[in-house]
Amino acid sequence: MDFLNLLARLADLSSETEAGAAPRRTALSRLGQAGATLLPAVVAALPRPAAAGVLENNTVLDVLKLALTLEYLESEFYAQALALPNAAAFFGSADNRTAIQTVATHESQHVALLQRLLTQAGATVPTKPNFDFTGSKNGAQAALFPDVFTSFDTFLKVAQLLEDVGVRAYKGQVESVQQDSLLLGTLLQLHSTEGRHAAHIRGMRRQRGAVVKSWVSPSDAAITTAGSVPAKAYTGESSSAQYTPAPRLIPFDTTLPINVGTPALSKEALLAKVAEAFDEPINAATATELAQLFIY
Repeated sequence: MDFLNLLARLADLSSETEAGAAPRRTALSRLGQAGATLLPAVVAALPRPAAAGVLENNTVLDVLKLALTLEYLESEFYAQALALPNAAAFFGSADNRTAIQTVATHESQHVALLQRLLTQAGATVPTKPNFDFTGSKNGAQAALFPDVFTSFDTFLKVAQLLEDVGVRAYKGQVESVQQDSLLLGTLLQLHSTEGRHAAHIRGMRRQRGAVVKSWVSPSDAAITTAGSVPAKAYTGESSSAQYTPAPRLIPFDTTLPINVGTPALSKEALLAKVAEAFDEPINAATATELAQLFIY
């Protein structure tokens, strides 16, 4: 299915046709809904890890709007930091500032790409929300990260949170667009870029003494409080059960990978490495809830 061509054809339908008589937004939604419900029933029927993403009945339009919200969020976050009047002192070094500038450029490109996809599809491009990266919702509640733009270490923690959420959110949405190779390829490219951003931000934190790997690991020093909404960014990341396309369950707990450790790793240590090797998806509701932490 060529999503853009189909939407373009839909937009050209005359008002005499059933589709043409319906509001464009409704027509877009129906098309996207069909794309999701046409997935093989076996996909929804198979058991899935409790903490992993749940196959959602999202429309393609829903997927693009969520992706744009997350990219707006990240792009604005880095733009505000780079615009600080004391930016040179805040970043501490030219290398740090250059790294954040590179990430910011990518996020702006992602915003432009998603806006272009929506425009070409004939959809209305959502306006950029108002953001408060302290998490106080413009002073309406206690701030979660009050020193986000005065402490570079706090800034990097929030950056890690946003990038980790982005990685998991894209992975959670690809199931809803897998019938469209163009859109699937685009979202996977964005997912890959967000993964590289997350790894680099984690590397920057590690250089400043933080206990954190380049990927999500139980050994990372926590940056969120257990049970809080921000902690949902990491809930379920320790799963060792994985699914391949088809889908097919890979039971790592009974079919362990080749144990090449010297001495050989215990089963528990091996499963911990399996869990670190995969990013778990989060569903749209969780991704939206996390984004809302910074939207007012």
